[in-house]
Amino acid sequence: MCMDKRYFMNRSTLVKRHPSLLSSSVDDDLVLFSAEQGMYYGTQAVGRRIWTLIEDEVSVAEVCDKLLDEFSVDRVTCEREVLQFVEQLANEGMVTVR
Repeated sequence: MCMDKRYFMNRSTLVKRHPSLLSSSVDDDLVLFSAEQGMYYGTQAVGRRIWTLIEDEVSVAEVCDKLLDEFSVDRVTCEREVLQFVEQLANEGMVTVR
């Protein structure tokens, strides 16, 4: 995975989790392991839900629509935080972006 590229996304950006990552649930948390980088990453309930939603390619807007139905959050906050989270995943090589 190439780490040189920095991603800046918007609502229409399509994302999908990288197939080489391993994941495991620990209570409400999610632990991700990148064998290529030899790194572990952890996330809590909302990050875990986003990870589930991006199993197949989906737009950031579609992820936000689902989260708005499931969590008590306003659209502006949801979109800002989802974009920040998936940009971080992309910058770490954990998702594919189109």
